[in-house]
Amino acid sequence: MNNSNRQFYFSLFRVIALLRGGDARRAESNGFEAWLVGLMIYSIHYFFFATLFVPSQLEPWLTGLLLVALAFWIWLFWLLLLYLNSVIIKLLRLCGIFRTLPIRRAQSILWGLSTTAMACVLLKSNPALRESGAIWLVAVAMNLIAALILTFSDAARSPGK
Repeated sequence: MNNSNRQFYFSLFRVIALLRGGDARRAESNGFEAWLVGLMIYSIHYFFFATLFVPSQLEPWLTGLLLVALAFWIWLFWLLLLYLNSVIIKLLRLCGIFRTLPIRRAQSILWGLSTTAMACVLLKSNPALRESGAIWLVAVAMNLIAALILTFSDAARSPGK
């Protein structure tokens, strides 16, 4: 795929493409974007649970072992989170909310809300973790502002092909 024709899912990247004269239609097939945002989400979840479950007064080798085990535990947590999100979406649809929204988008909303809540908790941690939480919150705010810009600019009404 040519970089000049690359389309994005997130509003911030779509606005940047629009400002550079590119296509601002939504696409759901940008691997780099998925990798970048997925890594950010994983980092926030990892740091959140590391501050919650790994005591700071342990021996260095035991701390390292717990941090490696935590990397696998996050995967199990994500499976549980996907299941809980699907139950929440079913309940919301029964109440008449999210009926027209595709399940993958509703999952993205709930996933983003949980990650943002974890990032807010990280703001009360040590400076390095506070910085990662702040970066996530700024990125979310910029993405919401970009969505507002796209809505008012009428730049991208139809999804990419």
